[in-house]
Amino acid sequence: MGRRPVKKFRREDDEVKLQWLSVIAPKLFQEGFRHLSMDEIILWVGVSKATFYKYFSSREMLVEEMLTLKLTEITGFKDILFEFGRPYRDRYRASMVLLEDALAPVSPKFLEDVMHSHPEQLNQVYQFIEFSLQWLEQFYMEGMRDHGLRKVNPKLLLMADGAFLTSLVSTQRLKKTGLSVGEALHQYFELRALGLQSVSKTKDLNLS
Repeated sequence: MGRRPVKKFRREDDEVKLQWLSVIAPKLFQEGFRHLSMDEIILWVGVSKATFYKYFSSREMLVEEMLTLKLTEITGFKDILFEFGRPYRDRYRASMVLLEDALAPVSPKFLEDVMHSHPEQLNQVYQFIEFSLQWLEQFYMEGMRDHGLRKVNPKLLLMADGAFLTSLVSTQRLKKTGLSVGEALHQYFELRALGLQSVSKTKDLNLS
Protein backbone atom coordinates (compact mmCIF):
# COMPACT_ATOMS: atom_id res chain seq x y z
CA MET A 1 0.00 0.00 0.00
CA GLY A 2 1.43 3.40 -0.96
CA ARG A 3 2.06 6.14 1.54
CA ARG A 4 -0.49 8.88 1.87
CA PRO A 5 0.68 12.41 1.06
CA VAL A 6 0.66 15.04 3.77
CA LYS A 7 -2.89 16.29 4.19
CA LYS A 8 -3.55 19.84 3.00
CA PHE A 9 -6.29 22.36 3.64
CA ARG A 10 -8.73 22.22 0.72
CA ARG A 11 -12.34 22.22 1.95
CA GLU A 12 -14.48 25.36 1.77
CA ASP A 13 -14.81 25.57 5.54
CA ASP A 14 -11.04 25.66 5.90
CA GLU A 15 -11.10 29.43 5.44
CA VAL A 16 -12.88 29.71 8.79
CA LYS A 17 -10.53 27.19 10.39
CA LEU A 18 -7.46 29.00 9.13
CA GLN A 19 -8.74 32.29 10.51
CA TRP A 20 -9.25 30.77 13.95
CA LEU A 21 -5.99 28.83 13.87
CA SER A 22 -4.12 32.06 13.14
CA VAL A 23 -5.24 33.15 16.62
CA ILE A 24 -4.96 29.81 18.43
CA ALA A 25 -1.91 28.10 16.95
CA PRO A 26 0.84 30.62 17.86
CA LYS A 27 -0.15 30.50 21.53
CA LEU A 28 -0.46 26.73 21.74
CA PHE A 29 2.74 26.09 19.77
CA GLN A 30 4.61 28.28 22.25
CA GLU A 31 2.89 27.45 25.55
CA GLY A 32 1.44 23.96 25.02
CA PHE A 33 -2.18 23.11 25.67
CA ARG A 34 -2.56 20.56 28.47
CA HIS A 35 -3.05 23.31 31.05
CA LEU A 36 -5.86 24.92 29.03
CA SER A 37 -9.51 23.94 28.76
CA MET A 38 -11.38 24.08 25.47
CA ASP A 39 -13.52 26.86 26.98
CA GLU A 40 -10.40 29.01 27.46
CA ILE A 41 -9.27 28.36 23.91
CA ILE A 42 -12.71 29.21 22.51
CA LEU A 43 -12.64 32.55 24.34
CA TRP A 44 -9.59 33.56 22.29
CA VAL A 45 -11.58 33.08 19.10
CA GLY A 46 -14.60 35.00 20.38
CA VAL A 47 -17.36 32.71 19.09
CA SER A 48 -19.92 30.54 20.84
CA LYS A 49 -19.05 27.00 21.88
CA ALA A 50 -21.71 25.65 19.53
CA THR A 51 -20.15 27.49 16.58
CA PHE A 52 -16.63 26.42 17.49
CA TYR A 53 -17.54 22.76 17.87
CA LYS A 54 -19.02 22.73 14.37
CA TYR A 55 -15.46 23.03 13.09
CA PHE A 56 -13.40 21.49 15.89
CA SER A 57 -15.38 18.76 17.59
CA SER A 58 -12.61 17.95 20.11
CA ARG A 59 -9.19 19.06 21.29
CA GLU A 60 -7.73 16.09 19.44
CA MET A 61 -9.14 17.44 16.19
CA LEU A 62 -7.80 20.91 16.98
CA VAL A 63 -4.28 19.53 17.55
CA GLU A 64 -4.51 17.50 14.34
CA GLU A 65 -5.49 20.58 12.34
CA MET A 66 -2.70 22.62 13.93
CA LEU A 67 -0.15 20.01 12.94
CA THR A 68 -1.63 19.84 9.45
CA LEU A 69 -1.33 23.61 9.10
CA LYS A 70 2.29 23.59 10.24
CA LEU A 71 3.30 20.62 8.08
CA THR A 72 1.62 22.22 5.06
CA GLU A 73 3.75 25.32 5.66
CA ILE A 74 6.93 23.29 6.08
CA THR A 75 6.29 21.32 2.89
CA GLY A 76 7.22 24.49 1.01
CA PHE A 77 10.88 23.60 1.50
CA LYS A 78 10.47 20.86 -1.12
CA ASP A 79 9.48 23.40 -3.78
CA ILE A 80 12.59 25.45 -3.01
CA LEU A 81 14.91 22.42 -3.11
CA PHE A 82 13.78 21.60 -6.64
CA GLU A 83 13.54 25.13 -8.02
CA PHE A 84 16.06 24.27 -10.70
CA GLY A 85 16.33 27.81 -12.07
CA ARG A 86 18.16 28.85 -8.88
CA PRO A 87 21.76 28.02 -7.96
CA TYR A 88 22.10 24.83 -5.96
CA ARG A 89 23.57 26.49 -2.85
CA ASP A 90 20.84 29.16 -2.85
CA ARG A 91 18.17 26.46 -2.91
CA TYR A 92 19.77 24.72 0.05
CA ARG A 93 20.11 27.87 2.12
CA ALA A 94 16.62 29.17 1.30
CA SER A 95 14.95 25.84 2.09
CA MET A 96 16.73 25.63 5.43
CA VAL A 97 15.69 29.21 6.28
CA LEU A 98 12.08 28.29 5.54
CA LEU A 99 12.28 25.23 7.80
CA GLU A 100 13.95 27.18 10.60
CA ASP A 101 11.39 30.00 10.46
CA ALA A 102 8.44 27.61 10.26
CA LEU A 103 9.64 25.52 13.21
CA ALA A 104 10.80 28.42 15.40
CA PRO A 105 7.36 28.87 17.06
CA VAL A 106 7.08 25.15 17.95
CA SER A 107 8.26 24.65 21.52
CA PRO A 108 9.32 21.42 23.22
CA LYS A 109 6.38 22.05 25.57
CA PHE A 110 3.88 21.71 22.71
CA LEU A 111 5.53 18.52 21.45
CA GLU A 112 5.57 17.15 24.98
CA ASP A 113 1.85 17.81 25.33
CA VAL A 114 1.11 16.10 22.00
CA MET A 115 3.16 13.08 23.02
CA HIS A 116 1.41 12.87 26.38
CA SER A 117 -2.20 13.59 25.35
CA HIS A 118 -2.49 12.76 21.64
CA PRO A 119 0.44 10.50 20.70
CA GLU A 120 -1.44 9.18 17.66
CA GLN A 121 -1.19 12.64 16.10
CA LEU A 122 2.58 12.27 15.96
CA ASN A 123 2.00 9.89 13.06
CA GLN A 124 1.52 13.01 10.93
CA VAL A 125 4.98 14.17 11.92
CA TYR A 126 6.67 10.83 11.31
CA GLN A 127 4.96 10.53 7.94
CA PHE A 128 6.26 13.95 6.99
CA ILE A 129 9.78 12.96 8.02
CA GLU A 130 9.61 9.97 5.67
CA PHE A 131 8.66 12.19 2.75
CA SER A 132 11.33 14.73 3.69
CA LEU A 133 14.02 12.06 3.57
CA GLN A 134 12.93 11.07 0.07
CA TRP A 135 13.23 14.69 -1.09
CA LEU A 136 16.61 15.14 0.60
CA GLU A 137 17.93 11.99 -1.04
CA GLN A 138 17.09 13.39 -4.50
CA PHE A 139 18.69 16.71 -3.59
CA TYR A 140 21.89 15.11 -2.29
CA MET A 141 22.20 12.92 -5.37
CA GLU A 142 21.82 15.94 -7.65
CA GLY A 143 24.53 17.73 -5.66
CA MET A 144 26.95 14.83 -5.91
CA ARG A 145 26.26 14.39 -9.61
CA ASP A 146 26.26 18.00 -10.77
CA HIS A 147 27.44 20.41 -8.09
CA GLY A 148 30.61 19.10 -6.49
CA LEU A 149 29.26 17.62 -3.27
CA ARG A 150 31.49 15.08 -1.61
CA LYS A 151 30.50 11.65 -2.93
CA VAL A 152 29.24 9.49 -0.08
CA ASN A 153 26.49 6.91 0.17
CA PRO A 154 23.25 8.97 0.29
CA LYS A 155 21.55 6.24 2.32
CA LEU A 156 24.08 6.88 5.08
CA LEU A 157 23.26 10.59 5.01
CA LEU A 158 19.57 9.80 5.24
CA MET A 159 20.15 7.54 8.26
CA ALA A 160 21.74 10.49 10.05
CA ASP A 161 19.10 12.96 8.90
CA GLY A 162 16.28 10.60 9.88
CA ALA A 163 17.74 10.07 13.34
CA PHE A 164 18.13 13.81 13.81
CA LEU A 165 14.65 14.74 12.61
CA THR A 166 13.10 12.03 14.76
CA SER A 167 15.06 13.24 17.77
CA LEU A 168 13.46 16.68 17.38
CA VAL A 169 10.15 15.05 18.28
CA SER A 170 11.71 13.49 21.39
CA THR A 171 11.42 16.37 23.83
CA GLN A 172 13.81 14.85 26.37
CA ARG A 173 16.64 14.76 23.86
CA LEU A 174 15.86 18.25 22.60
CA LYS A 175 15.76 19.70 26.11
CA LYS A 176 19.26 18.40 26.78
CA THR A 177 20.62 20.56 23.97
CA GLY A 178 19.09 23.73 25.37
CA LEU A 179 18.01 24.65 21.84
CA SER A 180 14.64 25.37 20.30
CA VAL A 181 13.41 23.21 17.42
CA GLY A 182 14.36 25.89 14.89
CA GLU A 183 17.81 26.50 16.41
CA ALA A 184 18.62 22.79 16.48
CA LEU A 185 17.59 22.44 12.85
CA HIS A 186 19.72 25.41 11.81
CA GLN A 187 22.87 24.14 13.53
CA TYR A 188 22.46 20.58 12.28
CA PHE A 189 22.10 21.55 8.62
CA GLU A 190 25.00 24.00 8.86
CA LEU A 191 27.15 21.07 9.98
CA ARG A 192 25.64 18.91 7.22
CA ALA A 193 26.59 21.53 4.60
CA LEU A 194 30.17 21.72 5.85
CA GLY A 195 30.51 17.96 5.83
CA LEU A 196 29.29 17.62 2.25
CA GLN A 197 31.43 20.30 0.69
CA SER A 198 34.17 19.04 -1.57
CA VAL A 199 37.52 20.31 -0.32
CA SER A 200 38.54 21.38 -3.82
CA LYS A 201 35.29 23.28 -4.40
CA THR A 202 34.58 24.81 -1.00
CA LYS A 203 34.66 28.37 -2.28
CA ASP A 204 32.36 27.61 -5.17
CA LEU A 205 29.82 25.53 -3.27
CA ASN A 206 29.68 27.24 0.12
CA LEU A 207 26.36 25.62 1.08
CA SER A 208 26.35 27.10 4.55
